[in-house]
Amino acid sequence: MDAAPHLLDRHPREWPRACEELGGRAFHGKSAAQWIFRRGAGSWDEMSDLPAGLRERLKAEHPFPRARLAARSAAADGAVKVLLALPDDATVEAVSMPGTRGLTICISTQVGCPVRCTFCASGLEGLARNLTSGEIIEQALWLRREAGPFGRVVVMGMGDAGHNLDATLAALDALLDEEGMGLAARRVTLSTVGPKGALERIAAWGKQVTLALSVHAPDDALRHELVPGVRKRALADTLAEADALFSATGREYTVEYVLLEGVNDTPAQARALGRLLRGRRCHVNLIPWNPVAGMAFHCPPRARQELFAQTLRDAGASVTLRRSLGRETDAACGQLRRRSLPIAPPPQAV
Repeated sequence: MDAAPHLLDRHPREWPRACEELGGRAFHGKSAAQWIFRRGAGSWDEMSDLPAGLRERLKAEHPFPRARLAARSAAADGAVKVLLALPDDATVEAVSMPGTRGLTICISTQVGCPVRCTFCASGLEGLARNLTSGEIIEQALWLRREAGPFGRVVVMGMGDAGHNLDATLAALDALLDEEGMGLAARRVTLSTVGPKGALERIAAWGKQVTLALSVHAPDDALRHELVPGVRKRALADTLAEADALFSATGREYTVEYVLLEGVNDTPAQARALGRLLRGRRCHVNLIPWNPVAGMAFHCPPRARQELFAQTLRDAGASVTLRRSLGRETDAACGQLRRRSLPIAPPPQAV
């Protein structure tokens, strides 16, 4: 008989029943969820209103925290990154970043990544495994303890949420619903390359989170080189599914585009991207490449970044040119984890 799932892998509304199964009362489960999701408790021992016997059962059958802090780095700009080691010794990253409206956290959905973007450290070793919903949630809990309360969540760390959608949506349910953390859906962004069927499932889920669609090129040929995991997908089809998601939720989506010098950053490519997005309800996030040791890409000079952004605007697109945070703390996806792994030969720039 399979063991019961860890409490963090169950929606907080199920915690009252789970505590009854452990010999407690239903209200103990509600209290435990409040301690974890609202009050920031770091262990069952802190929950002074739970019976000692129930706390012991919880520690024995549902250890919390499951992850340990393997590394922590902080940048002068306020970015804080943590590397968490899971019980099977897999490691995963999460980062907290300052903003004009408080802290934003960026959390991961997989150990490694199957998409293997050639400019990203996350996928250099491929995919090790998916994270459970509780392992995704625990990143948010760790960051709150390490960096402070946050107001925004970006599911844009290691891995691709679209390739681990069941666990990702279950984790977001716990963070969004009143029984859990009670965050506003409009303050959550979910990033994916848009594998087949993923955007339709997000639309059916129905919560008004913001989709961040990883594009990175204005045409299929270049996108398939930069993002090998989408070689069976046409960009036009993916954008049509994103348009349908907008129709279902009323939430404009963002197009994520990492700028790589001499690869995808020419004015002609900006004009091509503008034509591709004309008439769509989306906003473009231009992201200057965050350097990864051993990779043959370069970040475009600021003037070249601004020219690309202005060319897109002239084509009618809504555009934000982002600034990079945490470069001295390896804040780009996968870099802190990569320090602890044998380094595989990196993919070459196209």
